[in-house]
Amino acid sequence: MVEVFAVVRKEKAYDVRRALAREGIPYVSWTVKGRGKEGGFRYKGLVREKVLIPFLPKSAILVLGDEEEARRAVDIILNVAHTGNYGDGKIFVVKDGEVSGVKMVKAVIRPEKAPEVVKALDKKGFKALTMWDVVGRGKEGGLQAGEVLYDELAKTLIFIAVEDKDVDKVVETIIKASRTGAYGDGKVFVCDLSEVWTVRTKSKEL
Repeated sequence: MVEVFAVVRKEKAYDVRRALAREGIPYVSWTVKGRGKEGGFRYKGLVREKVLIPFLPKSAILVLGDEEEARRAVDIILNVAHTGNYGDGKIFVVKDGEVSGVKMVKAVIRPEKAPEVVKALDKKGFKALTMWDVVGRGKEGGLQAGEVLYDELAKTLIFIAVEDKDVDKVVETIIKASRTGAYGDGKVFVCDLSEVWTVRTKSKEL
């Protein structure tokens, strides 16, 4: 089984999904927000000289299939989502037994801590990441408030792909910025990536 996880421009996602469907490739898609190495989108505003939009709406697309199906999915996403401009997105491929020099760090954190984590990563030079709202619970099974059990709590999920040499620094940064010491602070997972594609250049690169 091969996993293909892509983050693309929201306005291109519909065309990508249609192209995958035409080829009979099953997928799951959802809305996220993300940014590249540029750290967001800057434009000239009417009132302020420079306005920063730290995150732009993106679409995530997940394909799970065999080797041939995954390769077709990558080709479709590269060709359909490509505009040649910054912000076209990334494709991450995971295959059993194949690793590159890049890891995916996945962090489930308290939503109120997300701005601090993003700011801390930004200061360390790690600007590119994808983030979305999720729900989850830990080993405690949720939160008991009087007679009411909240078995799912609001969380934020952050994905950031980094070179092997930077993994420890990124993990330490996330933990330091998100930790309160109380139950529910979250988890950080590190996964091997087999391939990373930049949609803008259609090249294997981070």
